[in-house]
Amino acid sequence: MSKETKQTGVSQNAIGAPAKPVQLPPVPPQAISSARTLDAHAVFKLCIGRANNLLKIHETAHGKSQSRPEAYLADAHRAAIVLAISALDAYVRTCCLERIRMILVDRKKPLPGPLANEIKRLIKDDHLLEAARMDDLLSRVDKAFWQEFQRKSFQGVKNITDCLQIAGFTDVFHEVAVSISINEDNLKIELTRFTERRHAIAHQGDYDLSQNPPVESSIRKKDALDCIKLVSQIAATIHKLSKAN
Repeated sequence: MSKETKQTGVSQNAIGAPAKPVQLPPVPPQAISSARTLDAHAVFKLCIGRANNLLKIHETAHGKSQSRPEAYLADAHRAAIVLAISALDAYVRTCCLERIRMILVDRKKPLPGPLANEIKRLIKDDHLLEAARMDDLLSRVDKAFWQEFQRKSFQGVKNITDCLQIAGFTDVFHEVAVSISINEDNLKIELTRFTERRHAIAHQGDYDLSQNPPVESSIRKKDALDCIKLVSQIAATIHKLSKAN
């Protein structure tokens, strides 16, 4: 004989305690407005907002208790690093596509060498001739790069540098470092560190698999905050430089 389960209407967390409602910060209205114009940096801010929300979730789940939080809650910090690096990846991809369109529209300026080479590689001679005849080069180039970029990752110093060279940045990390007056080598080292940490989290569960048994890498809130701050600074500076050129 089955017993009816009493519905209390009170939600519970993973350990059965009453759960407090999670209040996440609202998306800034200016970000939503800008995103409608397909601005790469506005989309980045929406994405990085998700990483910040994970830190908020961790704080809410832990509460104001002075005791050490449950170990599994640290995964919110790991996920924030993964989202932050992914947000920069998406920004670089979209920024490059935007700049390619701008360069092609401005017929007074010569094409950057890397861009011209990529166009010739992606669009064969007979298609370029047809594009010239039909006056639809821009749409063909846009489609070709969009399809190409779907197969690529723009994570890490080299991938970002190579991508943005196509869009007219000769040495983007040098330009970013000069613009915000920081050491270029340190900038690259920090981005490489967080990119590698992202890979370890995504592909190894953030464990050192060379150990037997595997050993979990420790993580702190500061790690996630530093990663979010770094990629936000890089994206904002590239956006500023892109608008100035």
